[in-house]
Amino acid sequence: MSVRDQIFTSAIAISAALACTPAAAQTEQRRGYQLEAQDLGTALRAVGRTSNSEIFFETNIVDGKRAPALRGQYTPREAVEALIQGTNLVILERRGAIILRERFPASQATVNDSSGQSEIIVTGSRIRGGPATSPVTTISRRDAERAGQTDLGQVIRDIPQNFSGGQNPTIIAAGQGGFTNVSGSSALNLRGLGPDASLTLFNGHRVAFDAVSQGIDISAIPLSAIERVDIVTDGASALYGSDAVAGVANVILRRRVEEVVTSVRLAGTTDGGGFTQQYNLVGGPSWSSGSLMAAADFQKADEITARQRAYTGNLPPDATLIPGQKQVSIVAAGRQILGDGIKFEIDGHYMHRSTARCITASVSPSCYGQGSVVSSTADSWSVSPSLEVGLSGDWSLRFSGTYGESDTSIATRVFFNRAEASLALPNYANALRSFEFGAEGSLFPLPGGEARLAIGGGVRTNKLTVDSRRVVGGIETPIDIFTETRKVTFGYGELSLPFVSPSNSLPLVNKFQLVGAFRFEDHRGIDQVTTPKVGVVYSPSNGVDFKASWGKSFKVPTLYQTGQTSNAQLLPGFIFSPAPTSSNPVLYLFGGNPNLTPERATTFTTSLTVEPFEGLRAELGYFHIRYRNRVSSPFSPITSALLPVYAAFVRLNPSAAQVNGAIDDISGVFENSSGQAFDPAGVAAILDNRLQNISLQSLSGMDAAVKYSHDFGDSGKIQINGTVTYLDSTRRITADLPLMAQSGLIFRPPHWRARLSGGWEKDNVSITAIGSYIGPVRDDRFQPITSVPAFVTVDTVLHLTTERNSGLLGGLGFTVSIQNIFNEKPSPIRFVDPAALRYDSVNQSTLGRTFSLTLSKAW
Repeated sequence: MSVRDQIFTSAIAISAALACTPAAAQTEQRRGYQLEAQDLGTALRAVGRTSNSEIFFETNIVDGKRAPALRGQYTPREAVEALIQGTNLVILERRGAIILRERFPASQATVNDSSGQSEIIVTGSRIRGGPATSPVTTISRRDAERAGQTDLGQVIRDIPQNFSGGQNPTIIAAGQGGFTNVSGSSALNLRGLGPDASLTLFNGHRVAFDAVSQGIDISAIPLSAIERVDIVTDGASALYGSDAVAGVANVILRRRVEEVVTSVRLAGTTDGGGFTQQYNLVGGPSWSSGSLMAAADFQKADEITARQRAYTGNLPPDATLIPGQKQVSIVAAGRQILGDGIKFEIDGHYMHRSTARCITASVSPSCYGQGSVVSSTADSWSVSPSLEVGLSGDWSLRFSGTYGESDTSIATRVFFNRAEASLALPNYANALRSFEFGAEGSLFPLPGGEARLAIGGGVRTNKLTVDSRRVVGGIETPIDIFTETRKVTFGYGELSLPFVSPSNSLPLVNKFQLVGAFRFEDHRGIDQVTTPKVGVVYSPSNGVDFKASWGKSFKVPTLYQTGQTSNAQLLPGFIFSPAPTSSNPVLYLFGGNPNLTPERATTFTTSLTVEPFEGLRAELGYFHIRYRNRVSSPFSPITSALLPVYAAFVRLNPSAAQVNGAIDDISGVFENSSGQAFDPAGVAAILDNRLQNISLQSLSGMDAAVKYSHDFGDSGKIQINGTVTYLDSTRRITADLPLMAQSGLIFRPPHWRARLSGGWEKDNVSITAIGSYIGPVRDDRFQPITSVPAFVTVDTVLHLTTERNSGLLGGLGFTVSIQNIFNEKPSPIRFVDPAALRYDSVNQSTLGRTFSLTLSKAW
């Protein structure tokens, strides 16, 4: 045992004597507190006595610190969190006891520990106590509830670094923002790089992909089941492997909830539609050697249609703007101590969702006249057991596995002249199997602490089965049927070297620590990739931290990109500009490509954090991503394919053998749409528009955040949080083509996004106001180029809890939320198609003013 650990253990024993409460008696029931502002140590001991809980701390880390007044209903952990807010202290839990230690970097967060060591879960590092050298945003369940957010989809959509395009149920299915939402899911899309480039983890492990775009449905987990969400806004493939190019979100589940909490939420929009019912139950027992949390959530939301919004009068009245949904979610997480230093944990989830929307591509009185009606069901589940074993010294060994599935079935009824013309029946089934082992512990002492190492490896298999069929006139025809399986083996290592810490600080060097990581992955049939990452943490003085990291990240092509069929179509030559020299038709190849290789990125981030005085924390960061070999189709638009810049993808005047060889090479079908008989010797050109690794994207920008809290004693306390981000993103399809803006344009991420919240809390009442800013974008689709104004909304949330601890009125909570209180409406945009949506649904919401009332009861 190190000297530091001996001192810490002794201090715990002293504090335990002062607290004088047995661990077995600890409970997470809410109790009433009426504590005045006082020194922190005295306040912590008072919470321990009132809640009958163990609260351990070294006396020197609380000396000189003041605690704010504490009034209202809190669990023991919530009470301690409120008391230490704005300090440099963090919470650990060991065998039910609450332990306070000095803060490691702010990205760290903790969970219960049942071994002899303190276990620290850090999103952005695999080392206990190791610093995350990349910026991390943490959103707790309480933060989300105080902001009026009701599901994790809404939580991530409100993050300024996230883009709402892609898998987002609030986008209309009109091709805006790269719409890929076939299952009603919500997926992370950091920096607008796509859901498949933003990794999402549940309790640190992967789950099965959703549908075909290879995102993860984060809304499958109800808000009541989570402890927090950690979001790393930096490339993290050296730690987590493929898909973490833009960053990673880790959804941390609750494992200990002794109360049973029920809640009912009703919500609706003042413009009509979107009426929502939500019913939730969360609870679970705990015992001396373990605990279990279970949460169940049911939510039903009505659709919003064109007839309910004045600015969509050009659409059929029944055209869907936001689809209705029904969703059932069940989550469980538990832990059990099996022996000295041996701990078993397991978590799992199940989700069922059904959704439907009505789509039209032309002016029609109804989608059932000329349009389509799309209904889908999605089912997903996972189970993830793990076993942790304490080894000699402070080393630990961990084994974990996951099995999960996600199945999406869709039925698209296409109507023409008020009759059903066809029925499309695609089904997408994903499965994941994974096993991983890892070890972590100290290597040798350094002046600033122990050098620590984390190593591990594992194997993972992803499978996608696509079965897409079409029924016309009662005859069923297969369209796209395949199964793509990919096996991945991997190994990783991470090393933390603390050279200087506050215990051995030097002039202008209060802390200096280096961190290095690497990961090797072998994606069978694709490629082998090794990704490194190095980072540094430097603090010239207490309250000032500088972080920087450089690394490589990557994303393998999605299973759908490599597995989908490739097809060929013979097109008339006159549709191209320039047209072929002869009047002969052109052979056009399109679809998937089994020979795709990984997309690769180089990332650099740096950030400066300043805490000039207790209660204020400000952070400013810069990021740059160079993302190459992006998978893309070369021609944009197709009719420009014969321009000289696309010469590498065009074969002019091919021979008959080359034409027949190209057709033989496709895995799908050949269709003659030229209007004349097919003659392989009479083809003017072969155009290869199949997916290829050709695109280069560059992103850079800044993030800034500020957090301020202050306790005014009897007048309550306030907290202010603000985040602003700037993004500049460009893309080049081929080396000969000019750069194309990927930010600041209509249907794409804006340059600027910001969110500011301010809250006041006193006793059992809290009021929060939130302002969201989505910056203006340019509409470059027509000349002259115009600007779409910024979209600014203001939300308010009132939360009230009863003061009684027991009885029918005890543990009651009331939350009233008004989203978009001034009923800001989307700005109109230009259009040519009379049936087009006349606003940017990606960046500007059609919900309008929304009222929500939540009633909760702790039993």
